[in-house]
Amino acid sequence: MTTFDNTLYADGALIVGAGLAGLFTALKLAPRPVTVLSPKPLGTGASSAWAQGGVAAAMGEGDSPHAHAQDTEMAGAGIVDHGTAEGVTAEAVARIEDLARWGTPFDRDDFGNFELGREAAHSANRIVKVEGDRAGWAIMQAIIAQVRRTPSIRVVEGITALSLARENGRVVGVYCRKLGDRYSEPIFVRARATVLAAGG
Repeated sequence: MTTFDNTLYADGALIVGAGLAGLFTALKLAPRPVTVLSPKPLGTGASSAWAQGGVAAAMGEGDSPHAHAQDTEMAGAGIVDHGTAEGVTAEAVARIEDLARWGTPFDRDDFGNFELGREAAHSANRIVKVEGDRAGWAIMQAIIAQVRRTPSIRVVEGITALSLARENGRVVGVYCRKLGDRYSEPIFVRARATVLAAGG
């Protein structure tokens, strides 16, 4: 980032948050330049690493994204948006393949196929795991390593976003401060596009 007075200029997109969503987005945007803001060192502040169990995807023989979406809607008992469920389940297999390609050591059988388990309201075996219940930690370690190997991604640690910056009705970046510094004047990080991925 280049600095001018109290303004920093991010190259390309600016991503606020360095958990799974933020880092995954940064990798999908590569090789376009991306700046990721993380309040803490990568892997130490995001709740993504705490996730246990596994990730659901209709990868088994006879299973389908539509069946996965139906199970999701039934489990949601009326609060699941149909279009969202169909869209998410349609992408699930490709996202598992992304994570595997980036080094996530998913459990596999002797033939290299994903070992699929069944949990909760799923009607088929579609849970992909890592060492049983270490999926969140393992995915984060793999994705952090991939981010560090990607030259188009810049991670700025120790900074926290305060608010969105707007001009003429559109978001043009964020105001932020060093983590723990309550009193200094906020820094404006200007970017062509801003992604909020600070959900935890």
